[in-house]
Amino acid sequence: MNSARAAARTRLRRQRLLAGPVGRVLFALSWPVSLGLFSVIAFNIVDTLYIGRLGPDQLAAIGYCFPVIFSMSAVSIGMANGATSVVSRSLGRGDADRARIRTTDTIIFTGILSLLMTGGMFLIDETVFGWLGTPQRLMPFVHQYMNVWFLGLPFLMMPIVLNGLIRATGDAIFPSSLMIMAAAINAVISPFLVFGIWGAPDLGMAGAAWATIMARAVVFICSFVYLQRQKLVEFTGHDFGIFRSSVAEITRFGAPAFFAQLVSPLSAAIGVRLLTLSSTDAVAAYTVGTRIESLMLVPFMALSSGIGPFTGQNIGAGKPHRLRSAQIKALLFGLGWGLVVFAILTAFGSQLAGLFSREASIVGLADHYLSFIALGVWGAGFLHVSVGVANPLGYPNLGMTLSIIRHLVLFAGLSLVLILGFGTDPFQTVIMAGPAAYIVAGLFAALMTRRLIVREEAAMGRSASAPSQH
Repeated sequence: MNSARAAARTRLRRQRLLAGPVGRVLFALSWPVSLGLFSVIAFNIVDTLYIGRLGPDQLAAIGYCFPVIFSMSAVSIGMANGATSVVSRSLGRGDADRARIRTTDTIIFTGILSLLMTGGMFLIDETVFGWLGTPQRLMPFVHQYMNVWFLGLPFLMMPIVLNGLIRATGDAIFPSSLMIMAAAINAVISPFLVFGIWGAPDLGMAGAAWATIMARAVVFICSFVYLQRQKLVEFTGHDFGIFRSSVAEITRFGAPAFFAQLVSPLSAAIGVRLLTLSSTDAVAAYTVGTRIESLMLVPFMALSSGIGPFTGQNIGAGKPHRLRSAQIKALLFGLGWGLVVFAILTAFGSQLAGLFSREASIVGLADHYLSFIALGVWGAGFLHVSVGVANPLGYPNLGMTLSIIRHLVLFAGLSLVLILGFGTDPFQTVIMAGPAAYIVAGLFAALMTRRLIVREEAAMGRSASAPSQH
């Protein structure tokens, strides 16, 4: 009975994705994800808020930690995107058995990879933080946080992948609800472990890391149980040949998505390294500014996640014409939200930065960063939407290329040339390169994705007979 109900719900979600009004479907897929993504980002924001209260050195230390954290998170995000593309396309074709095999093998592969990464990071962490230019006086704080984070890596990676697998079925509400719950757990536990409230151990920065791991462990357990109840997990009857085939297919879609995600923390690492030439206050301000910026980008990231299953299932069902309407609506939303963010950051930037630090110099620099990045946020919307469409559309390398253009060529590359080649001020250069990179890359991404959608329509012979859009 439970199996029949689960199958009926999956069919209903599939019908909605393939035939429902495009705007409403995208909204239904994206708004729950926005809550979930807000919760994911809230982990880092909560950590930054509490750690900032420990002092400016601790705030600067977490700034050196974030590029490493996001680089490792890129692995799980890439795997989640790859698995979402593979599973959503299988479900779009009505192949439940294939979807179940790919789901199970994704979970196994993620577990193995996370354990290998845990061991590897303990071996190379000194080298990595040395390359980032981390001052020696900050290294004890870095180790406090990152040693715990490395130990909990399996629990930090697995929930991201499992949530992607759940979203592939068209259910965006449940995984988002889990992340909201986890963010609440983290926010409640963190101050007790960071500051030693009510007799709890005073762990400092390590306490923030432990709180994150405990909250993510809850998400992992709940997500796994959900997938089992949906009959999408089956560990019996597998052999190595099937597993190898699954890993190859997931990697084919996931590797480009991983590299696309990796270039962002890599460019952030370059930015942090360049800002070290200025001061640790500049690094702390950049940390505060980018945390606030990431919060403003949540709707774009949610739309990118929501448009992925929509694209995959409509392509799998032979309905590429619906993507044209989806892209137009998504880009218009990007312009609108970009204007809202511009108004918020220019009016309240200093007040928002003041929540993270009491140091006037850090708050002033962070406000300066926000006033510039606000100019190009709409370009970030164009870029996120385009990357979300490209992978399930069957062009996973395009997402990686777009991310490289924005992060490594336009942001990091331009900053390196100006600072090292022409001696420009490191902080001023970094904050100006950010919005410029968003605008140029966003416009290019929108044009490229549009061409691919038209090409897909032509390939399926749908251009002349596309039905009217809702």
